[in-house]
Amino acid sequence: MGYPIWNRRRFLKTAAGTAGFLAVMPCLNAEEALTNAKPLKVGLVGCGGRGLGAMKNALDADPGTIAWALADVFQERIDFGAKLLAEQYGNRARLDRSRLFSGLDSYKKLLQTDIDVVLLCTPPAFRPEHLAAAIDASKHIYAEKPVAVDVPGVLSVLESARLAKLKNLVILDGFCWRYDKANEEAHRKLSSGQLGRVLSFDGLYYTTPPKSPLALDSRPSSDTDVAWALRNWTAWNWLSGGQFVEQIVHTIDGMVWSMNEQLPLAAFGSGGRAQRRDDGDVWDHYDVYFEYGHNVTAHISCRQWVGCHGEIVDRTICEKGMLVTPYRPYIQANNRWRFRGERGNMYADTHVAFYRFLRSGTWTQTLESAANKTLAAIMGREAAHTGQRITWEQIKKSTARLVPEDLTMDTPLPPARIPRPGRTA
Repeated sequence: MGYPIWNRRRFLKTAAGTAGFLAVMPCLNAEEALTNAKPLKVGLVGCGGRGLGAMKNALDADPGTIAWALADVFQERIDFGAKLLAEQYGNRARLDRSRLFSGLDSYKKLLQTDIDVVLLCTPPAFRPEHLAAAIDASKHIYAEKPVAVDVPGVLSVLESARLAKLKNLVILDGFCWRYDKANEEAHRKLSSGQLGRVLSFDGLYYTTPPKSPLALDSRPSSDTDVAWALRNWTAWNWLSGGQFVEQIVHTIDGMVWSMNEQLPLAAFGSGGRAQRRDDGDVWDHYDVYFEYGHNVTAHISCRQWVGCHGEIVDRTICEKGMLVTPYRPYIQANNRWRFRGERGNMYADTHVAFYRFLRSGTWTQTLESAANKTLAAIMGREAAHTGQRITWEQIKKSTARLVPEDLTMDTPLPPARIPRPGRTA
């Protein structure tokens, strides 16, 4: 039907020929589970909205968690975050000034502290580097999705996944729908076979920009190119991966889930930039088809437009009916079903699962799967940007790096080069 999980070791071994593949790792048992009584010191890298939200989730998920250290490029974000956490959590926010770090290398300083857990919540361009450093420092990790913006980044993450297994480190990614009770039950029904074979998948993600583009005349005179790009990171493919990688990777996750964890064989599509007027290079709408075996296809249409109809829905069409997810899941078939249980908060439930895994010492390694879903999103993005049909085999061989090498806050950035199908290589 499609490709199973790809891992770095087998890719390197077979790079000259057909790639090898490996299924996601089954449950692992840590040598020493963290006892329920042990306080867990949590460090946060990336003090934006999602990062501070993740720290809140961590403190709410387990009464033994302590906010211990913060890192961010911008000092004002650290000051804001430390103040907010202290106001909301009192003495569970033990953020001594000696453990507050700013700058591009602040994550290195944070990882040198005695934290048990690190939350990696910066723009995804930095995720591969931060994952590698955190694993080298033997920290347990919550990593936001996506886990890379280009194929070299994905390859780095696959290697990190291998090393994390050797160290028995718990790593959980930000694919939060996997921990939503309603979606878990819905996909159990799908995988039971009661709807028959999956014929197609259709995903819509019609929304507004998650972070409003900054006006061109609002750039502080003191900001370097890199500082300005970081403030407006969703506007840049090299920082965010663009909408199709940064946001639509959630829909990719739904697609892979519906396809029994199989990865697509190829992609083609289109898109463009209709409303955005900032100085970045991302598109604001995509329409992409993914090919699977046996004439099974998946279609994802998305946009980030203001003042337009909004809708987020995945439809998995099967021989005997249709599964509709992720919000208020239901099955349309002869035997109808709708989730009637108590709904939780998917972000909070993800962290509840994470700390349960840490306390029990038993978990499932998902980082390889997260890397592969990120790669599928990159394949869809590149197919649309180039106007070409791109296969899984082709995208794995890409050496194109979006993230500038040896980046500093003073690195000059070239003007935006907006992708143009038929001309973008």
